[in-house]
Parts: sequence; structure tokens; C-alpha cells
Amino acid sequence: MKLLSVVTNSIFAFAACAFGSPVFTPPLVSAGELQSSIARGGRLYDNWYEEIRERAPTRMHPAYPADRAYSGDPQTSWRCKECHGWDYRGRDGIYGKGDHATGIKGIRGMAGGDLDKIITILKDSTHAYRLLMADADFRDLANFVSEGQVDMNRYIDRATKIFKGHKLTHQGYYQSICVGCHGRDGYKLQTIPPLGDVTRDNPWEVLHKLLNGHPAEKMPALRVLDKQILVGILAYVQALPDGEIISSIVRGGRLYDNWRKEVGEFTLWNSNLDYPPNKRHPAYPITGKFAKNPLANWRCKECHGWDYLGREGIYSRGPHFSGIKGIRSMFGADSASIVSILKDDNHQYSKILSLQDFLALANFVSKGQIDMDKYIDRTSGLAKGDIREQKAHYTTICASCHGLDGTMVITISPLGRIGRHNPWEALHKIINGHPDEAMPALRPLGMETLTNILAYIQTLPAKR
Repeated sequence: MKLLSVVTNSIFAFAACAFGSPVFTPPLVSAGELQSSIARGGRLYDNWYEEIRERAPTRMHPAYPADRAYSGDPQTSWRCKECHGWDYRGRDGIYGKGDHATGIKGIRGMAGGDLDKIITILKDSTHAYRLLMADADFRDLANFVSEGQVDMNRYIDRATKIFKGHKLTHQGYYQSICVGCHGRDGYKLQTIPPLGDVTRDNPWEVLHKLLNGHPAEKMPALRVLDKQILVGILAYVQALPDGEIISSIVRGGRLYDNWRKEVGEFTLWNSNLDYPPNKRHPAYPITGKFAKNPLANWRCKECHGWDYLGREGIYSRGPHFSGIKGIRSMFGADSASIVSILKDDNHQYSKILSLQDFLALANFVSKGQIDMDKYIDRTSGLAKGDIREQKAHYTTICASCHGLDGTMVITISPLGRIGRHNPWEALHKIINGHPDEAMPALRPLGMETLTNILAYIQTLPAKR
């Protein structure tokens, strides 16, 4: 048994010979139908239970080694790509080392293989898929293994992860086919990291998805396009902005301030949460001043402070004291480790924030914090700036909304009062902007300028 088209045609040819009379011979399966089957097989290879919309297995895959990184993660262990790799080479490819290394061989040797043999392997005791997929699923997955693999080494330099194409050659394809979902800068989808980051970090995965689509999603499979066009698209994508640019960091600062407002999350109950955010945050002490106010105690700043020092800083006493440590020690930490902390049982944000929210917040914690003591005297609360230097910045950038005397916005206290009462909050917002508001983030102006602006704000009236 070879491809579905060959099988169908052979059956009718046999019937014609056996009965000695003309019979209708159906046309070969169209190239489009075959490519559709192969692409769906590629999505099954990626994540079969998402593609067929079934629950993921709750027990580890029998072939996944017990001593490897994902031995406690059944969902991951059952994905074909997890053992055989995005480049289909298993232990001889990109999964030859690192967290995804399993020591299992790839599937490149099955390229061009017999479909019956491939399906038999998928159903055997080693792979154990017999009762998990339908006949059509096995057919599509086998078609992918036999006819759908590409030699990734032809298109991606394994050492540099760079696509072997010119980044400007096919940008028109990206800007017409991809931009509607991913945006011009690759930031539009909140459920994945910035597209430029993904493509630089794991070009093999992105090429696989460009060829076959994403499991159970509307992303089109572009397998029918010439491979060099796809390589040109992804070479262009590798030049898109990364997730650690200033826009990500300042958005993380706004999430730290008030994630509900920044993401537009006003529904305070979710039945899937162990600790829905209409109740006290699990880490916030029951004896704390704001224990009965989840709008307050779920804000990062409420536990860790506007100066990021928690119990060691300005929140070491007074109504905002929680006894919780700050985040200054996480400055410079790996963003992935920060995301893991944000998702843990102590923080409980795993079902609340999107992936890009996590990345932005992690980028802020890792790269966006400042040492407030350098810019504000903790005892007096006065900014260590020169009010004469940046009056022009205030009157041009800030006054259009806040007024020359800082009293125009009626939904907040006069800026002069905020600047003197809580200069740490004021400086945080000057740097990163205000959640879900038009207030610009002025971080690019530099800390000397921003400190001088704060110093000027502290001279404005405290009353309207």
C-alpha cells in the first residue's frame, strides 16, 4: 500500500482484470486532497489530541524515558514531535541534546515508506496509538511520515538557526498572508510569544507549522507554496522585533501596576481557578489591610511595592505592609524562570494572563526594574532631580492631559499631591505609563530626564 490515490486506483484496476469487463476507474486523488491529508498529518505529528479535539492522555507514554526532562508531563510525552523532533531526526537532530533529548531515533528513515507499515508501527505496543485515533487519523499521519517530511537541513543552518533565504525576498507574502493574524511586528496574537522570537529560537517548529498549520487552529497550511518562498517568509520573520524591546518591558510595568486594567479583565470570577481573583490572593496575608479587597491584593505592586523592595522598602510599614519580599533579587534573572514563578501555586496567574502578558511581565521584572533609591530620597520622598531642567518636558508632553498645574484630570488626585505623597508610584508610571490609558511611557528619555520631570511635578499644587 502506497499513497491513498494509488490504493484506490489499484483496487479498481484489479476488479477490471478479475471480472474481464470494463469498470469505472475513478480519477486519482487530487494533489490538493493529498496535500491536505499530509498537512493534517503534520498537525497530528505536532499535537494529535489538540487536532482531533480529544483530552490528552493522563498517563506517561510507554516509550518515553523515565529519566528525561518531561517524565512527569504526560501531555508532552504523547506528542510525536517530543521524541522525534521538529526536524524529524530525533537523537540525531536538534533534540540530540538539551531538555528535549530522549535518545529516540527520528522518522527520516520512514520517508517514502509503505503506509501499511507506518500505520502498523503507530499501532504497536511501543507507540500505543491503536485506540486513540480513527482510521482517517492514521492515514493522514502515515501520509505525512511517508510523503510530508522535509529535509530541514536544506533550509535552516543548524548552528546559527538562520534560514537560508534573504529576509527581504518574500516580505510581501508575510505582509499579505500572515499579517492579519500576527500583525506587522509579529505581536498581535496574545497566545504565543512574539513571532520573531519564536522563529529565531526554534525555526524548525515554525517551518513545520508554516507547512502544515497549527493543530485545531485557523492558521493555513502553506505546503503548496514553493519551499524557497516559505524560507523567504521565515527569513523575513526572523528580522521582526523581539519580546525584550522597550514596548514589552513598559507593558510589563503596567501589568505589575494593575494587570486587570491593562488586559481589560473586569470579570472577577472564573470557575476554573483554584483562587478566582474575586477572592483574596492566596499569597496575601489574611491579616493584611487589604485582605478583603481582591482588586487591591491581586496587584503585584501591593505585595512587592512601588520600589520593588517589598518588606524591605517603602512597604516595610503602614497600611500596605504585607511582610512579603520584593522582586529586586530577580533583576537580571532568566525570563523563563520568572514566568514559571508567576504560574506557580503561590502566584496563581497561569489561567489568568496570556503568554505575551507573562513575557512582558517577566521582561519588566528581569530588565525593567530600577533602583528607586538612586532617584528618590526614601526619607524625604523628594526626587533627586533638578526642577529647572525639565519644565519644558512637562509642559509639552504631560500638560496636554494633566494641565499646566497638574489638576486637569479629574479622575485622579492632582499630580503635585501624587508626586509628593507617593513619588515611587509617580516615577513608576512616568517610566511605564498608566494601565489601559493613553499616558505614554517615557522610559526612552532616560532616568535623569524622568527624575527631573518628577522633581518638577513635586512643585505643582496639591489641591485643585
